[in-house]
Amino acid sequence: MSQPLVLLVATPSPGRTLQALALESQGWRVQQEDSVARLAEPRERPDVLVLEGGLPLNGEALATQGLATVVLASSVERERLKQRGVQASFLDWPASLGEVVEGVRAVLPPGKKELQEGPPPITVLIADDDPLSRKLLQLHLTPFRFEVVTAPNGQAALELARRRRPKVVIADVLMPGLDGFRLCLALRKDPRLANVPVLLTHVGAPDELDLRMAQNVGANGFVRRTQEGEEVLGALLRALHSEGPAAAPLDQGLLCEEHLHGMVRRLERQVGLLARAERSARESEERYRLVVAGSYDGVWDWDLRHDTLWCSPRLLELLGRRTEDFPGTYDAFIAWVHPEDRTRVEAAMVAHLEEGTPYDVSVRLRHADGSYHACVSRGQAMRDEHGRPVRMAGIINDVTEQLRLFRETQEAVRTRDEFLSVAAHELRTPLTALRLRLQGVNAAMQADTPTSPERISQALGSADRQVQRLTGLVDTLLDVSQLQSHAPLLQLEQVDLAAVVREAVARSELEASRAGCRLVMSPMPSTLGRWDPVRLAQVVRHLLANAMKFGPGKPVEVTLEARVDAAVLKVRDHGIGIEPERLDTLFQRFERAVPVRHYGGLGLGLYRVRRIVEAHGGAVTVDSVLGEGATFHVSLPREGPAVANTRI
Repeated sequence: MSQPLVLLVATPSPGRTLQALALESQGWRVQQEDSVARLAEPRERPDVLVLEGGLPLNGEALATQGLATVVLASSVERERLKQRGVQASFLDWPASLGEVVEGVRAVLPPGKKELQEGPPPITVLIADDDPLSRKLLQLHLTPFRFEVVTAPNGQAALELARRRRPKVVIADVLMPGLDGFRLCLALRKDPRLANVPVLLTHVGAPDELDLRMAQNVGANGFVRRTQEGEEVLGALLRALHSEGPAAAPLDQGLLCEEHLHGMVRRLERQVGLLARAERSARESEERYRLVVAGSYDGVWDWDLRHDTLWCSPRLLELLGRRTEDFPGTYDAFIAWVHPEDRTRVEAAMVAHLEEGTPYDVSVRLRHADGSYHACVSRGQAMRDEHGRPVRMAGIINDVTEQLRLFRETQEAVRTRDEFLSVAAHELRTPLTALRLRLQGVNAAMQADTPTSPERISQALGSADRQVQRLTGLVDTLLDVSQLQSHAPLLQLEQVDLAAVVREAVARSELEASRAGCRLVMSPMPSTLGRWDPVRLAQVVRHLLANAMKFGPGKPVEVTLEARVDAAVLKVRDHGIGIEPERLDTLFQRFERAVPVRHYGGLGLGLYRVRRIVEAHGGAVTVDSVLGEGATFHVSLPREGPAVANTRI
């Protein structure tokens, strides 16, 4: 049975080349292609398909092939491919070389896996005096299943190499005694080990002097050792593929001692540079933390490679949540999005990551108390050298309060427009009647037939009533304008409220007769208090007018209760009543209990009542049953207001 065939489909790049070398190091055959079109060609059928998630893929076409498939994709690409029907083993992108090897090994057909049994074909010798560095490199090599042997110094590594004859040697350049340079030179002098590839490593990046020294001793390369280990693994795979160079000619003009001395001097300079860079980084980080902490906006940072999401304390505070309760994942955050917004937000995120469309969306986020806050989320993706998104960061603004103010402003504008329309109608009605009366009088005066004085007197009386109505409307508008900015001015004196009520009822008899209402007054005891009689008369007349307006043809009952410290006035009608949901806002400016098209008025009467009563230190309330009428209760302390806005 032949070795497994792996088809690697990815964009041409050094990364794809290294992935191919990693797969070939396991004894597998590898073919590299730029697209999945290779599957339709009549060649040898691969055992495993390795795909780069960013390529255009057809899920149905892949499903019909029935191939074991490994896809390297970010979390967003993974969801997109699953929706298109791609059935595969997914690896987070970018995946390490070891993860790619393990991913392919996991999906190999059973018959092909048997070929992988047996002794490791490749022996790797690691020479490093730092046990942590040795262990870390061993972990990086674990997925490849090489035979790894280690030595704590150069001399032990040389002896071990002579016994085991490794395929490749990885040596640290700064080992005590026999350092990496001398070890490489010793290996090149041994005819049996002269062509064994040797890779020199160090935590710092090599400069021109390092590379020249490595070339002089016959090393295959000088590689910077990182925690991820990808640079060392890449150099190792390339060295295995080249099967080692011939021994390099030695340049005796540069001694190892001179090189090491120069390296120490460079390390001292690098330590100073690193200290300054670290100090600058700390200062930059501190400035960043101050900006984030002082911002009213919430900040988020999403690492697509590791699928971790960081939220600033301010963002969590906006949502009423604690830092320790947030698991730091994209899925946990997207769960806070309102279900109706989730599809739209995720579509905007995918469009930004795949097509670069600006990410600026409105979204409702769930607060810890269960309510939803209106927010605006903006973000920008950061991409690698291939243009693929690796990170995305942005801000979230809570606009709940701004949205509330905007809606209140819209409602205020609507109310204003409605009020102006009603006010124009209310003012135009008496003006029209006044004009008609005056035109009638004028016509009568110019007529040849003499007009009786009684007829002229009636016309002028009607005109006078319209003028009084206009005066009342104008006074109401002026009064409300003043009441909006400050409490009404009061002329306080010792007053009998019963006398004020009886006089107000008497003045309303004519209006009541026109409305077909009968004003019913209960016996009223003398009720003395420190009040403004003019303002209280306005209160009584407003309540009576309101009762007659909404209960025409029905009686209106007026009662006065004298208590020890307060007087309670009640005005009850038997009209249409008030809906329960309108009771709380009934005494506000421009508020109405009924539609304006059915009942006239400016919607200011009860507002004036409330402001006058509150200026006296009292309160006004209402009880109502829809269809059975309403009862208004006015409570006034006998001592008057504690602090009054009085007229002098």
